[in-house]
Amino acid sequence: MRRLAPLIALIALAAPAVAHAQAPPLRAKVTACETGPLPTDRVAAFTGSMPSIAGSRRLWMRFDVLARIGTARTYTALKVPGLGVWQKSASGHAAGFVFTQRVQALAGPGSYKAVVRYRWYGKNGKLLRSTSRQTPVCRQPDQRPDLQAGALDATPGPGPGQATYTLVVRNGGRSAAGAFDVLLSGAGSDQPTQRVTGLQPGASVTLIFAAPPCTPGSTLRVTVDARGEIPEASEGDDVAERTCPLAQ
Repeated sequence: MRRLAPLIALIALAAPAVAHAQAPPLRAKVTACETGPLPTDRVAAFTGSMPSIAGSRRLWMRFDVLARIGTARTYTALKVPGLGVWQKSASGHAAGFVFTQRVQALAGPGSYKAVVRYRWYGKNGKLLRSTSRQTPVCRQPDQRPDLQAGALDATPGPGPGQATYTLVVRNGGRSAAGAFDVLLSGAGSDQPTQRVTGLQPGASVTLIFAAPPCTPGSTLRVTVDARGEIPEASEGDDVAERTCPLAQ
């Protein structure tokens, strides 16, 4: 249940400008959106292109990358060296100008897009035209583990006044979870926690608790990661209530 403040370390890498024999379209797009468990795996590349127009001598392009990280509801501009600066075509830019801006070490979960601004300059630096385009979104999923309480079952015994409870715990996240405790409450009293040594993404484990029989129709509570040791993608499913699985 332990929460971590989102960290972000971004590096802007600009690909060289390209002169085209044919005029490129006026367009802004996502040309790469790579995800993965490590910060170095998470990359977005945004490409802008612009055609030459009559009388233009230099073409300028600027990338402002916007991010919505974690639970944020709105996009905000990233403040990173190399972003938000004007890139300029060489003299004799031919038919147009194409530029790719790469951003690495993206934080997840997060959504990223770029606003690409264009300017056409003519003789003596006269601004002939300006406009902008927005790219689609590159989404980075939450890479942390997500522990979930699954099915709870129970059978009478093995002795008088006893019941055996079986509980499935699953890691529905994208990375492995370390060791954590699981607590079963409401079956007469809180039972001693059980220690899970770790759980790979997509894997599950079945735990067995011996406790007094619950009353049919009553409610039991399951708490995974009872000591809050695991930073998770979602905390809302760590505590779950289950109806007593014993029949009348």
